[in-house]
Amino acid sequence: MKEGSRAVDSRGRICHTADVHLFQPPWTDNLSPFLVRWLLFGHTVGIRWYGLNYVFSFFLVYLYFRGAARRGRVPRLDLAAVDALTYAIAIGIVGGGRLGFVVQHLDTLRTDPLFPFRLTEGGMTFFGGLLGVLLAIFWAGRRYGMGFLALADIATFPAALGLALGRITNFVNGELAGRPTHGDWGVIFPSVDNVPRHPSQLYESASHFLLFGALVAANRTDWARARTGRLSYLFLTLYGFLRFATDFFRADDTYWGPFSTGQWASLVVALAGVIGLALLSSPQRAARRA
Repeated sequence: MKEGSRAVDSRGRICHTADVHLFQPPWTDNLSPFLVRWLLFGHTVGIRWYGLNYVFSFFLVYLYFRGAARRGRVPRLDLAAVDALTYAIAIGIVGGGRLGFVVQHLDTLRTDPLFPFRLTEGGMTFFGGLLGVLLAIFWAGRRYGMGFLALADIATFPAALGLALGRITNFVNGELAGRPTHGDWGVIFPSVDNVPRHPSQLYESASHFLLFGALVAANRTDWARARTGRLSYLFLTLYGFLRFATDFFRADDTYWGPFSTGQWASLVVALAGVIGLALLSSPQRAARRA
């Protein structure tokens, strides 16, 4: 409605009438989580974007390790080891990510013992998946006689891309919504409420694409080639700090002091990366390698 030469938009804010036509109401996230779907015995089934992202991410893992094997980047990394690594990492991501989610929801587990097996309802955590991937790489390295850090360096690239695409599918699903915002870029997620919120999933996705770009750029430098493991620790450092920053816009129910549990965990990951980089750059270690 108008107030003299001014008007009130749909959020109750007063603006000049000349600018009213520029205002757009908040966009509602009604995107379908399915690429294709159909009814089967009264139940909706189909191919979900979220599941497709996992399949594509596992394919990226295979491609990156296969490329490393062809270039001879890691001693004893052959096609058999690539296959084993891909399967192990896939199991580590799904098993670790799901286990981490279950640990975060022990109250639900006490009332519903089958809760961990309801995979179609979603529920994964990055930090659990990270642990699963590290264990998978450690196992493959021991079995095939390959260096842990050398394998981890390669895994950073598909990890960053998979995370970036995964946050986009979170946005499509309308999950992991951000905090309420009065900004015009706010998005309404009907599965949460009718309040415009930060599209924090897209913020995180952009940060992961930035992380991937930083890894690609670093990989072309003598700094990264000089010491095995620098890419791995760089990944942990940048991911931790970027996740800490984007989580300020993400809705979270659990806080320790001024930060959410996710932000504290992100700082631990970043600290591990910083310590790793410092140890690799220490003169004592460089002298021992020489």
